[in-house]
Amino acid sequence: MKNLKKCILKKSMKVVSSLSLRVAESVLATTCAACGHQPKCPDELLK
Repeated sequence: MKNLKKCILKKSMKVVSSLSLRVAESVLATTCAACGHQPKCPDELLK
């Protein structure tokens, strides 16, 4: 019984982690696509 519980818990954690990674990827992709530009660094800071 404990073995079954551990197995189910492990599989559910894998599903949750993969789903959260997919959501994070989509959020980052839409944010980057929506912004579209990168601000230019001032020349004074580059020296």
